[in-house]
Amino acid sequence: MDLDRKLVRYAGAAMAAAMAVIYYLIGAGVLTVVTPTGEEDGLLVFGILAGTAFAAGAALLLIFDARILWIAGALFQVLVVLMYIAVAPQRDPHFEVWGITLRLIQIPLIAGLLYLAIRAPHPSPRATRAGAGA
Repeated sequence: MDLDRKLVRYAGAAMAAAMAVIYYLIGAGVLTVVTPTGEEDGLLVFGILAGTAFAAGAALLLIFDARILWIAGALFQVLVVLMYIAVAPQRDPHFEVWGITLRLIQIPLIAGLLYLAIRAPHPSPRATRAGAGA
C-alpha cells in the first residue's frame, strides 16, 4: 500500500472519528449548538445519526481503499456543509462554535477524500501477479 494513501486514509479516519465524537456530544447535550428552547429532543436523534454516519466513514477509511467510496464520501461531506449553511438562518445562533469547528475539521477531510478519489490506489503485487498469469 502506498504510504501517502495510508497516511491520508488514517488522518481522514481520525478527522471523521473526531467529528463523530462531537456529534455524539451534541446529541447528548454536553455541547450546546443552539440557544435552549425546551425542544432539544431532536438533537439527540440528530447527534446519534450524524455521529454514526461519521463513525461509519472513519471505519470505511480504515478498512477499504476504493475510489468510489472516496467520491461518495466527498460528495456526502459537501452535502453536509451545504445543509449546515442552508439551515443556519433558522437557528439561534445562526453559526456557533461547534458547527464552525466541525466545518474546520471537514475541510481537510474533504481534501483528503478528493486526493484519494483522484489518485487511484496502486494494484497490490499479488493482484498484478495473478493478472499476468491469466
